[in-house]
Amino acid sequence: MNKTNRQNHPPAQTINAISSGYRQAQVLLAANRLGIFSTLGRETMTAESLARAIAADPRATRILCDALVSLSLLEKRQGLYRNSKPALEFLLDDAPLSQNALLRHGATLYERWGKLYDVVKTGRPAGADTIDPRLGETEHDFARAMASTGRLSAIETAGKLDLSRARRLLDVGGGPGIYAIEFARRYPHLEVVVFDHAETLEVARANLDRAGLANRVSLRAGDAFQDDPGTGYDFVFLSNVIHSYSARQNQLLVARIEASLTSGGRLGIKDFLLAPDRTSPRQACLFAVNMLVGTDTGDCYTLGEIKEWMRHAHLIWERSIKLAPPSRLVLGRKG
Repeated sequence: MNKTNRQNHPPAQTINAISSGYRQAQVLLAANRLGIFSTLGRETMTAESLARAIAADPRATRILCDALVSLSLLEKRQGLYRNSKPALEFLLDDAPLSQNALLRHGATLYERWGKLYDVVKTGRPAGADTIDPRLGETEHDFARAMASTGRLSAIETAGKLDLSRARRLLDVGGGPGIYAIEFARRYPHLEVVVFDHAETLEVARANLDRAGLANRVSLRAGDAFQDDPGTGYDFVFLSNVIHSYSARQNQLLVARIEASLTSGGRLGIKDFLLAPDRTSPRQACLFAVNMLVGTDTGDCYTLGEIKEWMRHAHLIWERSIKLAPPSRLVLGRKG
């Protein structure tokens, strides 16, 4: 192979790193499911005592914990294990920034991804029967996972979005209410309505109570494709929703939202956007695969496609705002 060919092909170690990426992921996901981090807490334990506490095999627990040390998630000294600083910050159930709900959701996704070969052959998502029944993810669990991953994004989005002229905001598919909380905090004059399924809104209600904003943010149960969310909104926010549906469904959804806006009202669509040729950024391409294995019609979309949905709904495209990759916020206005 000449020099040019070597440069045009990824080196073997890159291919090996890609093909073995599941190993690190599964070590973390399994440790989270076993409760290793929360069981350790701020204490130190031997592998044998930890195995007893989590009702697991001692040899297997020791091997897994050593792997966690290699990943800097645990520390080991004289045969005793303890949580590392990142684990204490993000991997305890009671940590303020706990990612455990998101990791449990990730364990569910891992099982669906294991069926990617069959999904591509059939065009059908991996069924619920492919998932370990012990995971048992509910809408409550999913909403908590989305809250874990959404907090920093909500703060960033609220900081870059000017809502000073809006009086009423509708958060469609607002789930756990994380974005609604940030909007309400930043704009005390703003009336916020979260529109989502009833079970999911139970998680939002608990988050609003903790934030002391239950009197500022109201909850409205319904299906965005079937139920009326009301009218008179100066801003409608649609975050991480469109990737669950087909392009045709999203076109219909944007048209329905248009009817909820006041004259001059704006629509903001936040999601993981693809480049025009759909091959970058990598995070969005991989997330599209996530939608492939988990939904009937979901996908990631381009800015051009969103502009077309807005045009079809007689909305005037304004601009897009860059957020932490691969997210962007696309703004349109009702004439």
